[in-house]
Amino acid sequence: MQTELKIYRFGTSGYRSDQEDGFNDTVVKQITQSIIDYLIESHSLEVLQSCPVLIGGDTREKSRRYIPLIARWLNEAGLDVFQADGDLPTPVLAYAAKFFEQLGLGPTQTVGAVLMTASHNPWAYGGYNFLTPDAAVVPSSISARFAELQASPKHLSLQRKISSGEITPQTRVFDPFTAYQQHLKTEIGINYARIKESGLTIAYDPLYATGRKYFPNLLQAEGIKVQGIHLEDTRPHNYQGMPEPSASNLSELAALVKAVSKEHPLTVGFANDGDADRFGVLDEAGRFVSPNDVLLLTLYHLLTHRKHHYPAGGVLVRSQASSHILDALCRQHGIEVIQTPVGYKYIAETFIEREEEGLSPVILGGESSGGLSIGGHIPEKDGLIANLLIAELIATENKALSQILSGIKADLSEKFAFQELSIHTEKGKAILEAAKTLDEFSITPQDRLSFDAASSQRTAESLEQHYGTRDGVKLYAQDDSWFLFRMSGTEPLARIYFEVTAATAEAAEARRAATESAVRQWLESEYGIPSDSIKAKD
Repeated sequence: MQTELKIYRFGTSGYRSDQEDGFNDTVVKQITQSIIDYLIESHSLEVLQSCPVLIGGDTREKSRRYIPLIARWLNEAGLDVFQADGDLPTPVLAYAAKFFEQLGLGPTQTVGAVLMTASHNPWAYGGYNFLTPDAAVVPSSISARFAELQASPKHLSLQRKISSGEITPQTRVFDPFTAYQQHLKTEIGINYARIKESGLTIAYDPLYATGRKYFPNLLQAEGIKVQGIHLEDTRPHNYQGMPEPSASNLSELAALVKAVSKEHPLTVGFANDGDADRFGVLDEAGRFVSPNDVLLLTLYHLLTHRKHHYPAGGVLVRSQASSHILDALCRQHGIEVIQTPVGYKYIAETFIEREEEGLSPVILGGESSGGLSIGGHIPEKDGLIANLLIAELIATENKALSQILSGIKADLSEKFAFQELSIHTEKGKAILEAAKTLDEFSITPQDRLSFDAASSQRTAESLEQHYGTRDGVKLYAQDDSWFLFRMSGTEPLARIYFEVTAATAEAAEARRAATESAVRQWLESEYGIPSDSIKAKD
């Protein structure tokens, strides 16, 4: 009996697995062949002979093992390859895919980039993704074609010939650091001089990952001092940390920030995840700044201090799991807000669509999981530029980060409190179905959220029409509070996000705590899910 072929489908951030039978030579070869077939069927011979495929990835053992193998398989199919000189951040590979001409290596365009990373997932994971020539994670329409070509492979290869004989495909090594560095100085206009003059002291933790080769060097090249930890590319055997810049993983960085700030009051801590597309920020006291607050700070900086970069106006693009406090700031500035499903690839689609259609640009695209990018840069999230913009904000205002954040929130009439919960459960689909029929949710006997079913339905239909997915169930209350129930696109998890509002920050926080307690009781009483198995996000 013939064994049914297993298809390795891309989620919101590619394909990832920590299982040997889910990430081995056969798996990687099958995915690679589907990408080869796609590239050859969708591009002319002329394009493929002049535009290479890039390949790079993170510091994981699986990435290091498979990058040269994939390069060889691409060559064997007739494709030219530029392989990164060692590990590199995802946003830098995305930049190279879009702006390859700026590297001065001959070819002026690419047909995309193979990206090997499992990002913030545990170190045992392997990850495979593909970036388009627009610098975006491959959209669902193309990743669906990859799946079709796995099911029915064509095993295509190029027949490349010139008058003197056949052309031998080759793999060349490239290093995009200098070009990326210049891009940030000229096109993005990072004000390194202001950061240096402010005396801001920067502590940094790359978590033994790809950011170590970029973030400190970008600053030190401009004479800005950085105190770093975990800058090696090899983790000690006893290291238990995850490559995720969450509060629980940044205790050593917090201790460094506290020590440094005793001598230098204007201090900040930065981190990045496994492939440096996500950011982590600690304030001057070593306190973790939530990703939603980092998005708020960055948006405020762009609209207040960098508005000359957007003379024609612009829009904010955020995922539907991100805080609506961003919307409140946009209302102050008359900025439109566009909501997408969770997954940065949907935000990237909006970046690209608006650029292609000549619409007002995206000022900021961000999501609550810790990713952002800005107009004029790449549509893929970039944790390096996120950290640099926060440093630039602190230097511009010459204030401690906590002081800047509290000032922004004080100017908003409504106060917001956000929470994310994750659940390892087999009952995720049942919870989603139940959420569809919720017309109210009891926080306390005196406080009940009434949901606007019509508005919730219209928004869901709009997401499905534009992006091809409703991405869970989002319910809107009449007082700007909301709930979102969804399944993770990269992990076996159900997630619940909610945000409540009140007239004061203290009242909002009390309401958030009461809502979390009510959600836990609801899940335990209705679905038998113990409260201690429901994890609150840092």
